[in-house]
Amino acid sequence: MSVSLNRIDERRAELSGSLLASTVVSVLAAGEKLIRTAPGEWTLNMAGVTGVSSAGVALLLEWLRCATAANVSFHIENLPAHMKPIIDISDLGGLFDPLLA
Repeated sequence: MSVSLNRIDERRAELSGSLLASTVVSVLAAGEKLIRTAPGEWTLNMAGVTGVSSAGVALLLEWLRCATAANVSFHIENLPAHMKPIIDISDLGGLFDPLLA
């Protein structure tokens, strides 16, 4: 299983594959670089994500921290339905809900 992060333009990227502990590390730094170079806002489309674990939520939290530090507004499109229970059980809905585009 693998994961990929593809830059669409300076404000958008697409994430696809399975977000597992064994895969998310491979895209962490690339996402941070895209966020730091984004002009004020960055949107992540997750339509291609096929599987998730809590590591996927941790990845999004790291990118949110990076965006906050870089003063970049972070948005998420097409959050996978199977990721929502992990967010809810972790009591992170209040943090993620404003990010959903």
